[in-house]
Amino acid sequence: MNIFAEAAKLEEQNRPFALAQIVDSRGSTPRHSAQMLVRSDGSIVGTIGGGMVERKVIDEALEALSEKASRMFHGRMARSGSDAVGSDCGGAMTVYISVHGLRTRLVLIGAGHVNRAVARAAALLDFDIYVGDIYEESLNPDCFPASANLIAAKTFADVVDKMAVRAEDFVLIATNNQDRAALDKLIVQPVAWLGLLASQRKVQVFLKQIRESGVAEADIARLHAPVGYNIGAETPEEIAISVLAELLQVKNHAAGGLMMQDNPPLHRLKIIAGEECQ
Repeated sequence: MNIFAEAAKLEEQNRPFALAQIVDSRGSTPRHSAQMLVRSDGSIVGTIGGGMVERKVIDEALEALSEKASRMFHGRMARSGSDAVGSDCGGAMTVYISVHGLRTRLVLIGAGHVNRAVARAAALLDFDIYVGDIYEESLNPDCFPASANLIAAKTFADVVDKMAVRAEDFVLIATNNQDRAALDKLIVQPVAWLGLLASQRKVQVFLKQIRESGVAEADIARLHAPVGYNIGAETPEEIAISVLAELLQVKNHAAGGLMMQDNPPLHRLKIIAGEECQ
């Protein structure tokens, strides 16, 4: 099996994998130049030479996938000492382990004008996009990025089930008039971010009804509604920017606010003895 063909397939499917590349090799080592692909279940394509060093690299690759961060591995073909891998070859090897197939999944409940605009904008941000609706005609592929996964079901509760929403997903509900069906399924399910596109009045009505149904405050607190930043957005495209700005703030663990609040304009700075101070 070709490593890069498998990598392309896994990347397209957004399935996690790591690529291990020998970047330095000294002395007696199993291989001096090689690549190996490591899937999330520990299976591999290719080899960097086998033996104890390969087992160590596979373990390191699985740790890198769990942490979602690339890393460098240093191994010495020795039984003891720093970076020893438990073999007797005597050489040393450095392997760069890069992680892939980890695009953030954005689940859009509803295929109306706003979620279409959100999908188009989110595609530029490298999200793995899923869109679900009960009206198949609303899921016209021409209205969405080619990479979007379009899912139809009889009810919005069924849409949520078919999406198989995960704890690390970002979810936006925008169904126009059937938000509660999706919200009732999702409000008690931990996700990275849950947004509801609705007016302030609609949100207050929903929150009252949800509380009366016995949903815990800790679950209710996860809901972002009304969703987005107040930038005077009116068109679907403007609303999409407002929504994605809030989503990215959460995803990137950012404080939010205006950049100029952290970086005062020049007219507010004074130059004193060659130094800047506010």
